[in-house]
Amino acid sequence: MKKFTLLLVFAIPALCGAQDVGNDSKKFKVETDFYVGLSINVNQSLNLNQKLRNGNLPEMRNAVPELSIGLNFLGEKYSGDLEFGTSFLENEKGNNTLKYLGLNGRGRFHYNLIHKPKVTFAGGLSIAYQTNRYDLFSNNNSTDLNVLNPELNSGHVNIENRMFFVGPSTSLFLLKKSSFKLRLNAGYEFALTRGKYRSEFGSITNNIRENGNNRFVFGIAFL
Repeated sequence: MKKFTLLLVFAIPALCGAQDVGNDSKKFKVETDFYVGLSINVNQSLNLNQKLRNGNLPEMRNAVPELSIGLNFLGEKYSGDLEFGTSFLENEKGNNTLKYLGLNGRGRFHYNLIHKPKVTFAGGLSIAYQTNRYDLFSNNNSTDLNVLNPELNSGHVNIENRMFFVGPSTSLFLLKKSSFKLRLNAGYEFALTRGKYRSEFGSITNNIRENGNNRFVFGIAFL
């Protein structure tokens, strides 16, 4: 996530204004817009779900909605964006609850295959880095403030992992001349890192990996 933050810090000054390239007859201009977006990440079944299923516990859903904000840039030949997103899910089964929180940083870099005044269609590469946090707890769990010794309290499991994704991506820009511009995104991202789990509160045994659990990404951005 730090890498995406640094990239955004250096990219904003370069992208927020029009850029002119010296040419006898032509100027190259980059349009920039801040946006908010809604997307859905459709994951392959996580290996974590098999562990949860074996324990008759609530599982992580494969389709995860995401709310994002970002900076879009659109030039004559190239386009792309830098965005940060967050997602949240909660699933209950019996007396147990699984809560999920995801933080995502993504960069898209595209070549404009079709570039017209009202419509642009582009394709290229998406790079994403995501942190996933899972909290699993019993709904019947209680805490006695007179007995705060951690060894005498239980009923809560916290684990997290981090993933790096790379894959092909496409964007379709619509209503470019209106005050309500839209951008549709679709892509497929390959999970390249191991994605082993860890906990803030202790060590983990019988660990598993999530590399190879790729995902589809669909979204809409309001520029």
